Amino acid sequence: MSKLERPQLWTADEMYRFARENKLGYNIWGAWLQKLHFKVVAESLLDDEYAVSSFIGRHTDYDDDEGNTDGTQPEPKFFNTQGFYAYIITNENRLVYARWRPFFHKVSSIPLNDVKNIEPITHIIWGHVRVESLGDNFSVFWTKKVVRRIAKRIQEGVSDIKNGQMKQSAGSGNFTNEDNAQNQDRQSQDRSETRVVYDTATMYEKLSSAKLSMEEGLISEADYNDYKERLLGRK
Repeated sequence: MSKLERPQLWTADEMYRFARENKLGYNIWGAWLQKLHFKVVAESLLDDEYAVSSFIGRHTDYDDDEGNTDGTQPEPKFFNTQGFYAYIITNENRLVYARWRPFFHKVSSIPLNDVKNIEPITHIIWGHVRVESLGDNFSVFWTKKVVRRIAKRIQEGVSDIKNGQMKQSAGSGNFTNEDNAQNQDRQSQDRSETRVVYDTATMYEKLSSAKLSMEEGLISEADYNDYKERLLGRK
């Protein structure tokens, strides 16, 4: 999906409708429950952040200390997953996923540029896409057709980042060794700054804390906006 074709999904209803209309999963327990999962996701969005894609599936986290005797991870099945989750890919290049529970909501996110492997594994009816990153490793389980569509959405998100980085670093004309060295220094610095931004798994918590401080009069609105811009790597 090109950036020009990306939708802007801000609310739980919009995220749920996008997933259903694009055949990216469904919750057999009903739309009302799945919309609650998406509501948790929507409430975790940063300022000016929105979803460009959404999907639904049954979630399985992998613990590095657990697995089969041969070192592989057990395949997820319908009843050994952790239940239905809501997933979105955002314009801030994050994959956010969450589950609503009474009195306890779970929400996590990973930067798309930290994704190391996207592996769809399908069988006759069911399947799952295994996502491995520098932090979390998990699988999204559902029917094989849905799994293939979900894998494609995640792959497109990762590809958009890589293509964007390649376009920014591409150039034309003749360069001296000094120019090349300066370009490499700038690119190295850019990557370092980006890493700081996207490796911060608690961006939402930090911004929420800063916003609360602003509302309580501990910092000014200008201080909050400056902090937000720096955290998101815009300054």
